[in-house]
Amino acid sequence: MVRLSRYILVLVAVMAAATALPQLYWMIFGKPVRTPFIMYSCVDDLFMIQRTGETMVREDTRGNQYTREEYEEKLPMLYMRQLMLSGTMMDTIRGIAIDAREVNNARSTFRYKPSDRYTPDPGLYPLFEAESGRANLEMPEDYFRITWRMEFTDAKTNKVDEEKSRLFSAALYHKGFQFPAVKIAGIPTTRKSCDEGYLVVDAAHQLFHVKMVRGKPYVRNVELPEGLRFEHIACVDFRDRLYYAYLIDKGGETWILTQDDYMLVKLPVGSFNPASEDMRIYGDFFNYNVIFNGDGFVRAVALDKDFNKIDEYGETWKIRMELPEGKAFTWLFPGTLKLESPNSNFLKFRVEVNPVARWIWLSLALAALHFLLLSRGKGYTLRKNLTGHLADLAIIVVSGIFGFLAVNIFPNRFFD
Repeated sequence: MVRLSRYILVLVAVMAAATALPQLYWMIFGKPVRTPFIMYSCVDDLFMIQRTGETMVREDTRGNQYTREEYEEKLPMLYMRQLMLSGTMMDTIRGIAIDAREVNNARSTFRYKPSDRYTPDPGLYPLFEAESGRANLEMPEDYFRITWRMEFTDAKTNKVDEEKSRLFSAALYHKGFQFPAVKIAGIPTTRKSCDEGYLVVDAAHQLFHVKMVRGKPYVRNVELPEGLRFEHIACVDFRDRLYYAYLIDKGGETWILTQDDYMLVKLPVGSFNPASEDMRIYGDFFNYNVIFNGDGFVRAVALDKDFNKIDEYGETWKIRMELPEGKAFTWLFPGTLKLESPNSNFLKFRVEVNPVARWIWLSLALAALHFLLLSRGKGYTLRKNLTGHLADLAIIVVSGIFGFLAVNIFPNRFFD
């Protein structure tokens, strides 16, 4: 029992060291990566780049550098308020008269990050009245879920509204919905201009639009191309009301679902990895700017208002593990034990092993040092509890500096 307790303490110490030491290392030696901000200029029809560092650099893809004021004038859709305040806002762009109201209506911002996909499912959702006749949306008294049927439960009494549940379940069934739902996407808040319900994926990976209109169910089956399956659906509430949502399929392609006519349009921006990369979409009166950020790169794609590709620009740089501090990390540590991840909202242990096994040389050196300390120890010899000493040496070889610290903090002295 004493031996078992000791090895439990060693294991806990290894886990604690594998969590704390790499984090402390990066706090001391890590340098933040400053991703350049890239936007497409509707004035010069090229990308403008803003770099943040010791000094702010604003330039275009041709290498021309600009002052802050000149840079803002190249992006009038982004800095319209500042340009109007300074009196330098253009009256016309591309031969089109600029109206501040129309520019604001066309402006939209969307961001996807991996933690949006890897996040707990609330399980219960509010279904708002889409045509209440009121100026503001009001929270309903019940919430729904879609398992073997669409079931509404009163939030105060926790009782199921059987009549409403049967009404909506029947509407789904008659549209060919196959229970249960595998994905439910919407905007479950009153802080939106109106309610358009939810986009729901059923067990057969069909896509449905579900909302409540004057107390009655509205269900629409959206036709999908053969084999198309979506990994993530993000509903949006933009002023121009051109589409319901951005949808990301299993191949990393991005789609939009147009409003009213329910047409699926694939954006010609290429694929990305939704498990580890960010995507931002800035829409304005003339263009859509789609920007992908990942480990060691940024890529920007400009689309016109009909979602046709205009131009593309990208930059790459060395990832953290390729920098001197990253290479030193691979010599020191076998890897990292994490409880949290920037790519997920779930808490769980994650083991990230170093891709380069340089750390094995330090592990062998520490094992040799531990052997030397044992051989010179007073009051006992290696022959006593030889099995335990060999186990400690194996722990050090496998876990490196983490194991070396653990077996010395909780030394093997059962023979004393």
